[in-house]
Amino acid sequence: NTALDFAQLHNDLRWNVTRPQGLEAVMRVRASSGLGVAEYGGFYCKRTPTDVDLPAVDCDKAISVDLRYEEKLADGQDAFVQCALLYTTTAGERRIRVHTMALPVSSVLGNVFRASDLEAQTCDMIRRASAKLLTGACSLQGAKDAALRTTVDTLHAYRKFCASNNSTGQLILPEGLKVLPLYCLALHKSDGLRSDAGADDRAEWLLRGVSCTAAAAVPSIYPRHFPVHDLPSRAFPPLPATTWLSAEKLEQDGSYLLEDGREMFLWVGRATSREALRETFGVEHVDALQAVHSVLPRLDTPANQSLNALIDALRRMRSSYMRLRVLRRGDPREGAFYRKLVEDRSPAGQSYVEFLCHVHRLIQNKFQ
Repeated sequence: NTALDFAQLHNDLRWNVTRPQGLEAVMRVRASSGLGVAEYGGFYCKRTPTDVDLPAVDCDKAISVDLRYEEKLADGQDAFVQCALLYTTTAGERRIRVHTMALPVSSVLGNVFRASDLEAQTCDMIRRASAKLLTGACSLQGAKDAALRTTVDTLHAYRKFCASNNSTGQLILPEGLKVLPLYCLALHKSDGLRSDAGADDRAEWLLRGVSCTAAAAVPSIYPRHFPVHDLPSRAFPPLPATTWLSAEKLEQDGSYLLEDGREMFLWVGRATSREALRETFGVEHVDALQAVHSVLPRLDTPANQSLNALIDALRRMRSSYMRLRVLRRGDPREGAFYRKLVEDRSPAGQSYVEFLCHVHRLIQNKFQ
């Protein structure tokens, strides 16, 4: 669709040609005594037990590595993991890049939870679900159950070993993983795991998911949702505050911008004032806004300039160009926007409150 897709095609084609990348790459991950490499995840070719061949590698892809314990580690010491990548630049130069990471060893599980990385754990859940579905290793329900089991096991371990003094009837979540159940629910409702998603949408989501970076993982299942009807007149970032992904947060006289790293939706309530419509969109009535509109006009008004500045800032944060779809309340294509409001009860699953209660029950059951 020329009206909707031209800017995205132009920018993504330009980025694919000009972005820094390595060619004919060979990667090896080593670990210090006591640790070993169990398996790799992502798109790669493996001809030897120790090396991974990557025909091309760039900043929009990631290879995951699972480590295994091979012997007891000394408490208070450091364990080391090193990644070496031999590659050819686009200029034809052969180079090697080495990254070394020191990991503190602790026998106190609470220290592990305090240092937990929510984005990394969410990325791991997405990649595992995507890999299983792409290889046919499980069904959609099986992938959902595996993600839920990972979430419950993680929170049960914290509850059992780090918060045992509290009542079992109380849901206790580690500070760094407070929204892990929410992200698990969001994964269940993503296009990759929804039973009502189209085959093309699911295939695209799964292919992105199996090689996604940690920074791109969370917004792919839990988008950022900004109220934009009262934006400050300044440059971005810092970004304005976000709101929950729930229809309860949508005010009929407001406007909301949602972005998931792949596309943006600008939802406009039907009770938006004529002055706000004129200042922001250059129209007199909300019915003049349609989903076929993918370009926000640039007007010489503070409201329009602030909104355009926010959209530009969000696009600069993503490698893939995010097209914009303007939706008014009641638009025939509004369903695509509401599918992203994962905290509400829908045909795809429970509400967040219901799901949190379900997770709590499963944790309690493990104590019985």
